[in-house]
Amino acid sequence: MATFDVSSIGFNALDILGRPMTRIPPEAQSDIVEEINMTVAGTAGATAVDCAILGLKTRLVSSVGCDDVGEFLLSKLAQYGVDTAEVARDASMRTSTSIIAVQPDGARPGYFMPGTADTFVVDPAGYEAALDAKIIHVGGAGLLPSFEGKPAADLLKRAKELGRITTLDVNDSSPETWRKLQLCLSYVDYFSPSIEEAQSMTGLSSVTEIIDLFKAHGASNVVLTLGDAGAYVAPIYGEPYYIPAFDIAVVDTTGCGDGFTAGLIVGLAHDWALEDCARFASAVGSRIALGLGSLGGLKGFDDTLQAMNSLPLKVRAIK
Repeated sequence: MATFDVSSIGFNALDILGRPMTRIPPEAQSDIVEEINMTVAGTAGATAVDCAILGLKTRLVSSVGCDDVGEFLLSKLAQYGVDTAEVARDASMRTSTSIIAVQPDGARPGYFMPGTADTFVVDPAGYEAALDAKIIHVGGAGLLPSFEGKPAADLLKRAKELGRITTLDVNDSSPETWRKLQLCLSYVDYFSPSIEEAQSMTGLSSVTEIIDLFKAHGASNVVLTLGDAGAYVAPIYGEPYYIPAFDIAVVDTTGCGDGFTAGLIVGLAHDWALEDCARFASAVGSRIALGLGSLGGLKGFDDTLQAMNSLPLKVRAIK
């Protein structure tokens, strides 16, 4: 039996966020903002913290630099109960960091320093520890040049040999990211990119065409997040279906996709039906969107479950 419920592998960073920001002030001037925050971020790091907050026994497999940012991230991860025994310290690089200017409508332009994301890799000698979980999540394709492609495919292949459930999410999207992902998808049980990422990777615009392409390359279940239009779920068996978004007052969309993936993982850990997993995932994303940063307004499992069953829904047609 595996030690952990989930092992979250890949991209981990610090986000420094402020809101609301509408401009870059002139030289030697400052604007007053309502809020500034620092959070654990990334499709592995934020997803790991969300899973821990939602009650899963969680391990993060990633890397940080030997700097103050790395120390902060390790401290915050420990505070949330995430196991960091497999977070490497890389003395050659600074810890991945973003500065994000959250605008009044929730949009989030920013700046990114790749740092340790450029050098992260999982050595095959570390597979036993990295894969010691019921669910293996790999996050960060597009921002992990040393790991994505064959190294990630080899790890996911081994995870399937061990009988693990596998999930995959991307962090940046381009045709090159898609080329590397094609090596991985046959070992992926649940693939959950956003529609914007999927369109950018594939050059396709239609949801159904994108789903067909991902499945043709081996993905078992595909869950496309559609922003405020909800999500579209294409299970391995049966017909695809739409999950409507919740009708909320958005503060910041940072980390909503990572939270959606975490919610999906939590549902899978509880052996729920996929539709219930996706509904819970949508509720996690909605809770996160109520605050600043990748954790936002996420409180815990019971609060999120109540939100799933009580928040009003938006109803929009798929185009």
